[in-house]
Amino acid sequence: MATDQENVMSTEEAFELLLGKGSSTRGAELEKEAEVPNICAGLDWGNALPKLLLNPGLYWRLKTLRISLNREIRLKLENMDLGVGKKPALETARAFIKEKLISPSPEILPHLEAVLAQDDLYNEEFISNREVLQSLLEVLLTSEDKEAIAAAAAHKVRLSVLS
Repeated sequence: MATDQENVMSTEEAFELLLGKGSSTRGAELEKEAEVPNICAGLDWGNALPKLLLNPGLYWRLKTLRISLNREIRLKLENMDLGVGKKPALETARAFIKEKLISPSPEILPHLEAVLAQDDLYNEEFISNREVLQSLLEVLLTSEDKEAIAAAAAHKVRLSVLS
């Protein structure tokens, strides 16, 4: 007989289910098959759903954290007044955030777990404490990631000027 501890999903397992490779593609394919835009078919939790349901708070916190980080990076880039470069910069930044949430490095994982453990952050639809989000973004996005974000924006600006 399995113990409750064996049935509880780890933070890493939950990140993989929520954001894992192919989760967005599967959801988009289901939406396309239904021929109804934005139905949000959702993720394929498969056999892991029972484990995740034992900790629904973790699911909602992961979802809220991801949404909040995406919102924070959007606000940050909007303040930079990147013009036509904003969209590719945002797409690149969100891809890096998703990548880091799917497979957090040993250096990042304690920061993610600390944010997920802060009950006071999860009382609203978004995490309103921007300092926490900005601090987490500093940990998630390396200088190489920031260079790639800047390059994506610069490339779009360059193409716009040359056309």
